[in-house]
Amino acid sequence: MKKNIILFFLSLTVMLFFFSDKTYAIVTDQTTSSTTESTVEETSDTTVDVVKPEADVLNLESGSELIGRSVTRAAIQDSDGFWLVDSAATLTEYLKDSTKLHFRLTNNINLGSTGFEFKNGTIFDGAGYIVTYNKAGNANQGFYANQTNAVIEIRNTQFGNKDGTGAVGYYGFLTGLSAVNMTFIFDNIKYYSNSGQMIYNLHGSILMRGENEIEQLGTGAYAQEWAETNYVEIQSGHTSIKHSSNSTLAFIWSQSAAAGNPYANTSQIVVKENANLDIQTNANMTYGTLRPSYIVENNATFNLDKITLATGGDRDRFFYSSSLATITFDFRENAHVNFKLPAVINLGSANGGFSVGNGAEVSVDVPSTAIFSANTASQFVINLNNPEIASFSSNFPGTFALNSPTNSTFGNLTFQHQEGLRVDTYNSRSNVDPTTTFYKDNATLNVSGVNFKNTPQSAEQLSQTELNALMASRKIVFSRRIDPPSDVNVSVNNVTATSANFAATSDNNGSPATEVRFLVFSSEADLGQLTKARHIIKLTEFDSNNTQRESSYSTAINDLNPNTTYWVQTVVTNKAGQSEFSTAQRFNTLPALDSISVENIAVTKATIKGTLLSDTGKWTDFTNGEDNAIPNNPVTYGGDYQKVQVEYSTDIAYPADKTKSKTAELSGAKKQYFSVDLTELASSTTYFVRIKVTGVSGEEVVLADTPLTEFRTIDEIIDVEVPLDMVFQTRNKDIGTADEGKIYSKQYQITNKSNVPIEVSLADLSKENAAAEQLNLLSTLNGIANSDSLALQLLVDNNTSEAKFITNDLSVTPILIDELDTSEHTQASLAFSGKYFNATKKAVSPSYKTTFKFESKAD
Repeated sequence: MKKNIILFFLSLTVMLFFFSDKTYAIVTDQTTSSTTESTVEETSDTTVDVVKPEADVLNLESGSELIGRSVTRAAIQDSDGFWLVDSAATLTEYLKDSTKLHFRLTNNINLGSTGFEFKNGTIFDGAGYIVTYNKAGNANQGFYANQTNAVIEIRNTQFGNKDGTGAVGYYGFLTGLSAVNMTFIFDNIKYYSNSGQMIYNLHGSILMRGENEIEQLGTGAYAQEWAETNYVEIQSGHTSIKHSSNSTLAFIWSQSAAAGNPYANTSQIVVKENANLDIQTNANMTYGTLRPSYIVENNATFNLDKITLATGGDRDRFFYSSSLATITFDFRENAHVNFKLPAVINLGSANGGFSVGNGAEVSVDVPSTAIFSANTASQFVINLNNPEIASFSSNFPGTFALNSPTNSTFGNLTFQHQEGLRVDTYNSRSNVDPTTTFYKDNATLNVSGVNFKNTPQSAEQLSQTELNALMASRKIVFSRRIDPPSDVNVSVNNVTATSANFAATSDNNGSPATEVRFLVFSSEADLGQLTKARHIIKLTEFDSNNTQRESSYSTAINDLNPNTTYWVQTVVTNKAGQSEFSTAQRFNTLPALDSISVENIAVTKATIKGTLLSDTGKWTDFTNGEDNAIPNNPVTYGGDYQKVQVEYSTDIAYPADKTKSKTAELSGAKKQYFSVDLTELASSTTYFVRIKVTGVSGEEVVLADTPLTEFRTIDEIIDVEVPLDMVFQTRNKDIGTADEGKIYSKQYQITNKSNVPIEVSLADLSKENAAAEQLNLLSTLNGIANSDSLALQLLVDNNTSEAKFITNDLSVTPILIDELDTSEHTQASLAFSGKYFNATKKAVSPSYKTTFKFESKAD
């Protein structure tokens, strides 16, 4: 049992080891017999009194150990090949092996005054830990390197404590000794020191990557320039530097002229594409007489603030020396540059230039003096080439204070833009609104002190008024010529009952649209009033049709009200402001069918009923502005329907020869209900129905094709019930009286059982016996007494006033009996009346056969 338990724990231990976040390699130094750590104490900067040599010559301490005391221990390697460092002693051991180049901290370490030499290919990853040191005035203490063309990287490391202690000494946290063309890469570095210098690589270059936070606010004995090097490149990310010193006059000291240094005889700060550099300093930007240049590449940012930490005196100038040969400010396409300076950019007799590229935004503010100071030997030029904006403000008439050579034709201020530049001049730098504004496409001027002159080579000449405005200015702003959009037009197409497509165009006058609004109104009196709009469509995302000049936009709206008159206007906004409202375009939404039905279908007729959509839409109340809009309000402003024409046809294609139409009766508040009776239809026939509606537009619109509306009439059935025998007679008792020979009969019923109205007539009469042949049928009651004459009348519903005589001419002139319908009047009563003129004769019994004719009276 004990064995099982032991095996279990051994197994668990192995599992934990192999499932750890990191894979370790255990390398045992065979000479090591002790794991005792050395303890290196930091020397307080308050007990050191070292004066740095004027020329920053490396001061190698005599007999100093460059590596420090040897301490042996087990070496641990991370999964990515980095050697894990938990102390300065461990690092010392690792550096003895020239194959070990990649190191990663696992703890804060204190280097003290010990030296640690890094070789080409070294990568030191602080992993977020803190490195402290005290190299005082000795270059070969702390981290240092001395290998030509070496590339060394330090990343993810904090040097010094946030209170400024722990990073003490000249020569930077990584010292580049005398070797040439060493490249130091600093990536995600934090540096805090009140008695130190961050960078020292005289004959090489510095590359900054990632997020770097530097606070070198020196009050101690070793507080110096931020860097001694010829080349600093902000390669990526954001580097923020706060630098001040009471014992030095410059931010960077560039002094290398060494062969093999690609940046010899220059002093460069380069901010690469998309990178960001913020500098606050109380010092001149450079110390020495090498050629300074400040390059800001595409979409990069360089903010220089020499005002916040300014301490006055000679440090306020831009350059320590006024004997520079060439000075370059090169702010390229879409660069963002902001200089806040306590004193002039002192050019002296330097040549060079200040260039602002396409789309760049540059501001230089010198509140107390002119922008520049120069002598007449200087051929320094300002070239503004398609800038987005270039703003220069000072406290000097003419703002710039360039000082051209004696030859007044020399052009030292060129400003141009392919779309035109707006030039605003301010007689006071604090003014909000410009004193004068004028526009130019391309001009080259000669600036000498406060004087501005046209040059012969200038593409455009300024008027004297414009020149005077420049001479009086203390602030000049050159900006891409942009005005609010103009020539705004809107059109409407593809209008349906509830939707429409809008298209608009505008001239954006130098700045693409940032916002386009389509405003829909239901009353012409409301035009131009945003709060009265019924719908607002706002566009903030655009395609390539949105440009600085002629532009187009389109959108659709889908919640309009049917049969309604609308007006649409457009406003376009760019950086300069909002356009005027476009001319309104009126449009009418189409009528729309809500429902249609076919009722009372009969053999030859049917009724068509339906409802048109009216006031079914919604609108938004913008009375309190767009941000407080109230949506989904019911519409009450829909138009009246004017006419509904119902078309019906036996052919779904509605050919003219098979199509008929009838105008429907309209009812309802907006005449939205319609009804019409169709008559004279063919029985047992399929009809297709559609409607043509005239709404507010006055134009006829065909509706109800989809879904298909159709119906079929009923088959015609004729079924009339008539008596088989009808008897009439005289009465003997009437002989000798006034009623002698009077005809009597009972009532006989005729019943229409058809599904259509029937016209009933007596169409023929034939004599069926000899008695009938002997009788003469009269058409009058005035017969000859005692003659074989018979006046036989047919009464319909006992209507004696319209009694009809039955004669031998029925086949020629039928007797119309009645028209019987299918609902209310379906029956008629028949009886005989009249007179027999030979009533005293022996009785006779004439027999007649009659023919009833039934004719459909369906419409």
